[in-house]
Amino acid sequence: MNVAHTSPTALVFAIALILTVLLILIGSTRSRPKTKFNSKYRQNHHDKLSEAHLFDQLPSVGVSSARFRFLREPLTLIGSWTHLTENTLSGFNKFSKIFNQPFILPSTWASNSRLVILPPSQLHTIMNKPESELSAFWALIEHLMLQYFIDISVFDNLIHFDVSKKDLSRTNVHRQAASTAEEIELAFGDIWGGHGTHGDKDDNEKPRMAEWKYVNGWEACTRVILRVGMRTLVGEGMCRDKNLLRQTELFSNALFGGVAILHCTPTIFRGFVGAIVGLPTRWYGWKCSRIFVPLVKERVRLWKAREDAMIRGEKNDFLQWLITRCASHGPEHLDPHKITTRMLALNTMFVFAMGYVFAHAVIDLCVTPNRDEFFAGLEEECTKLLAQHPGGLADRDLIDKLYRADSTLRESMRLSAISVVSLPRDVVGQPLDIGNGMFVPAGTRIAFPTLHMQLDPDLYQDASRFDAFRFSRPAEEAQSAEHRQDLMYTPTPGFLPFGYGRKACPGRWYVSQTVKQALAYLVLHYDVELVEPGPDRKALLNTMIPPTGTPLRIRRKEV
Repeated sequence: MNVAHTSPTALVFAIALILTVLLILIGSTRSRPKTKFNSKYRQNHHDKLSEAHLFDQLPSVGVSSARFRFLREPLTLIGSWTHLTENTLSGFNKFSKIFNQPFILPSTWASNSRLVILPPSQLHTIMNKPESELSAFWALIEHLMLQYFIDISVFDNLIHFDVSKKDLSRTNVHRQAASTAEEIELAFGDIWGGHGTHGDKDDNEKPRMAEWKYVNGWEACTRVILRVGMRTLVGEGMCRDKNLLRQTELFSNALFGGVAILHCTPTIFRGFVGAIVGLPTRWYGWKCSRIFVPLVKERVRLWKAREDAMIRGEKNDFLQWLITRCASHGPEHLDPHKITTRMLALNTMFVFAMGYVFAHAVIDLCVTPNRDEFFAGLEEECTKLLAQHPGGLADRDLIDKLYRADSTLRESMRLSAISVVSLPRDVVGQPLDIGNGMFVPAGTRIAFPTLHMQLDPDLYQDASRFDAFRFSRPAEEAQSAEHRQDLMYTPTPGFLPFGYGRKACPGRWYVSQTVKQALAYLVLHYDVELVEPGPDRKALLNTMIPPTGTPLRIRRKEV
């Protein structure tokens, strides 16, 4: 039985190709306007002469050699849609690795159609520069084009990220383990089927082997994680609201699809195209707000009333932490619509990112020729630890010892990068010294070739092969406490999904803990197999297209 179907994301990418070819051809032949910067965040403007001088100094990759000059730029930009991966690899091998030199990467992603790609040797220095010199956050916001989809005024004060840093920090994240473990069991039961389903299990019922069930693997995995993440965001009860889950899923899918189109659109047309492609996202955002706003109003009312239930801390979720933090910044931040916008932004950037990680890991395990070995090794680890920890997957010590599960997820994240180049930074202070007498002027966007840094054969043996126990095997073989494996929340120059340096993702400990719980539950309770040959990874511009149509077959184990 074949359940694969054309996903909404794939349709959006196809529409993007058709819609923007004409825009590229027209926009690239017109005079490019000066890049505008929001004066509230950036006081500097492009120094066109300095920029032109820099671009003359640095080598470029992926430039069209068309006979007619007027065709070179549009053909270069169109070529970047499908060849950006190859272009970046060429620059990485020719310039970054051999000469430790930056290079220019043509791309419609950048406002001036060119990115300065820095070599890995500059990673530590660049990633730890202050926001007054290199803008990290606003480069990311513009990369996601959020101004076309939501009210970005909430980012004037990053209260919701402050909550992530404090309440989901490494020292506090274990407090969520019990609730996420419970929701993982219930979500798997409701979505995948079998025991654990909400309300339909008889205590006297004997475990039985279920029949094979055919599912869209991507959706089956991401929907489990969506519900578990919503448990942390809005608490028990609301996290199971089917309408809320569906509308937030549609909101995020529409946003990511719109971003893909805008990345292929020349800057001169983005305002017009953004107003159109942003409509579905704003529509689903409005439908989400109809559910969120009454909830937020009630929570704010209870918080203001200081009811006994609230004082006892019965509401222990992100929304409640956010309300408390917003109140400390002033009453204007308690506006239910603004809090709802913050929650939607977090749901998209946070919960769906976890779904991406989990779904890729499950599919990678199914695709690899060593699937039986890896699944057996994971089940062995989980079974052994469960015998030692009666608290089960809610036990912090057990979660911390899931080394093979951690290695599997880290390896999948290494291979399943979201972008070809990432870690964008915008030069906003004085020109950035990148060595050899070269300076990057204010207003220029820089980035790193992260996909190829994570696939560097100098860092990893057989770097393009999925080896689930790549990181745990050396530590197990050494059998020494001094030999510690790199865990999935630890950024290194060869592992950058969570960023690097002082701006590394503040939610990475929660992501690590929760997705390890989910993977452990899956290998203990389900058999999973691939229905068709595994999909090849492809890129559209800077976005790696996820395998959203991968069919799997699953069945509940006899436990």
